[in-house]
Amino acid sequence: MGQRYHVDPQRIEALTRQLEEIASLAGNMTEEFLDDQARTIRWPGTEGEFAAKARPQEQKERETTKATLMAIRDALVGITDATLRQVEMMKTTRDLHIEELEQRNSRIGASGLGGDGGLGRHGRR
Repeated sequence: MGQRYHVDPQRIEALTRQLEEIASLAGNMTEEFLDDQARTIRWPGTEGEFAAKARPQEQKERETTKATLMAIRDALVGITDATLRQVEMMKTTRDLHIEELEQRNSRIGASGLGGDGGLGRHGRR
């Protein structure tokens, strides 16, 4: 006998809701970080030798940090969306197969296993 496959779409959906919350938190953290970071843009200075050397590096690090945070957020959103689509596909497949089984069972019940209305293999009782 083959291995049995079991899936619990409701549980996966519940766990996916947690992923949605994490993605939302990551988005909020990114926004807050970028807002806070905007207030520090002048820290390396705007004039002088130090500002000329530090500002390009600071700007590069700022952009790298922003891109990293946004990539993490986007990855979480993508994983969540893909998981929810997979759950919907599982439910659709499950429902389709259950419906097919019910249709076959009702045909068997109405016409017997041989499809002859319950008569024997050669039409005899």
